[in-house]
Amino acid sequence: MKIKVAILTLLAIAISVFASAQIETNNAGARSAGIGNTSTTIRDTWAVFNNPAATCRLNKISAGLYYENRFLLKQTGYGALAFQMPVHKSGNISLGVCHYGYKYYQYSRATIGYSQQLFTNLYMGLNINYLHLSQAEYYGRANGMTFELGLYSQPVKNFAIGVYVFNPVNVSFFENRDLKMPVTMKLGLSYLFSDALLLAVETGKSINGYTPIFKGGIEYTLRKHFSFRAGISMLPIEYSFGLGYKIAGATIDLAFAYHQILGLSPKISVQYEF
Repeated sequence: MKIKVAILTLLAIAISVFASAQIETNNAGARSAGIGNTSTTIRDTWAVFNNPAATCRLNKISAGLYYENRFLLKQTGYGALAFQMPVHKSGNISLGVCHYGYKYYQYSRATIGYSQQLFTNLYMGLNINYLHLSQAEYYGRANGMTFELGLYSQPVKNFAIGVYVFNPVNVSFFENRDLKMPVTMKLGLSYLFSDALLLAVETGKSINGYTPIFKGGIEYTLRKHFSFRAGISMLPIEYSFGLGYKIAGATIDLAFAYHQILGLSPKISVQYEF
């Protein structure tokens, strides 16, 4: 039994690392998932996880639920809840929780954040994160706290720049000073060619972790209700595509990612603006 638990635990760890699944840098939301996980310039509820600065000036309260079944394995499910609310003309607060794994290997993250306009067309966001890592009993548990920063800017009409840094001071878990959380940096650009067509690209780098060196995707929106998406991330290569439907205050997004070795990952998110 112990051998089986150890094998499953190591498998979950290996898949999470190989597939860029560290909880500290996880994206959320099937919209960004459908465009190759480009997320630093996407302004929606899921910016709570993807770039806290991009929640700024969302002018309605919103909440969302996200789930993905990575590679169709029950051991590698990932889910998230997000909430954001404008508190004054140029600032928003946000809350989020997410969870990955199964009983022998799982980690969770809770986050609280605030975004604020700094200058004309420049916004900053800060999240405080609490993380919990739980493994089979003879591997132990770990807890830690860190923070993440984001910047979002629209220097010219229809063009956006997003910058995101997770754990910039290279914090360790409390129980083990040698067990470091990843330091992750991302830079994204997007351009809205018309009301219908969005192009987004992103690059990133991680220390003590992993993030693809390139991600890119396109989104085409038909009659402001239906969206069609496609994207790619590289090293390793993963293809993605997705659909979205918006009616009144509700949005439903579906996405599918195909990894060249590990296979298919279906994803779904639902969000609502109040």
